[in-house]
Amino acid sequence: MHDCSTNQADPASCDPPRLTRRRWLKAGLAATAGAIVGLPAYAAFVEPHWVEVTRVTLPIRNLHPGLQACRLVQISDLHVGPVVDFEYLTGVIRQVSALQADIVAITGDFLHHIGPQQIVETESLLKDLAPARLATVAITGNHDYGEGWNRRSVADRLTDRLDALGIHMLRNSSTIVSGLQIAGVDDLWTPDFALDQTIDSINTDAASLVLCHNPDAADLPGWGDYRGWILAGHTHGGQCRFPVLGAPMLPVSNRRYVAGAVAAPGGRTLYINRGIGYLRRVRFMVRPEITVFELQPAV
Repeated sequence: MHDCSTNQADPASCDPPRLTRRRWLKAGLAATAGAIVGLPAYAAFVEPHWVEVTRVTLPIRNLHPGLQACRLVQISDLHVGPVVDFEYLTGVIRQVSALQADIVAITGDFLHHIGPQQIVETESLLKDLAPARLATVAITGNHDYGEGWNRRSVADRLTDRLDALGIHMLRNSSTIVSGLQIAGVDDLWTPDFALDQTIDSINTDAASLVLCHNPDAADLPGWGDYRGWILAGHTHGGQCRFPVLGAPMLPVSNRRYVAGAVAAPGGRTLYINRGIGYLRRVRFMVRPEITVFELQPAV
């Protein structure tokens, strides 16, 4: 064997090996095999728990000067239950608490209801959520109504437990937080959805914000003169997003309503949070999301 560090070496023997067609094919097959093995592992074990903190400016008409630059933190779709890892959820709640939000908004699907245990687990998880400086508000999602999304007793028990923790559950109602009206509507797929009642509870000329779990509700009548933002969840961003195909599995009729800021009818704007939990432990190019909004007056 020649030593390429000496002058006695044959210069030709020190050249890198030629990249023949056979070598290219071997390299390509190795890369493909690595992707076949690696991508499913990534989608199942890495991305479902790789939380992204997204920062968004939230312009609101007639915002009180005292709320300018305040932070509103949105989380959604925790899905406490047998599928989502509870230790992971505990870490997310610590992360949200560390953000020291002025307002926290939770936009539904707290649990995946199998029985009363999931309500107990949800209470156990959220008792460690640090109180927001001004208010913590929330709405129900379809899964908060149990199997068939029609068990009002499940949603009522959950509401009672969360209200007792200081999480103000908005059930087709509104509250005022330092001059900002925050309204919340029960989920579209449940028997208690009452958009007209919810919008009637606010002055649409004043600073306001609406929480609505399912973004499809933005296309329905009943919004009246409301022209502000709607914070939603429900889609999980599709959980998987592919080139060309996009997000093939979405639980919405309007296929534009996937994730992020989306224009809605009537001059309204949706923000669709990608959620924290999952129905199946898989995410690909759709990381779970904590959204941090900075409130600003609309110009």
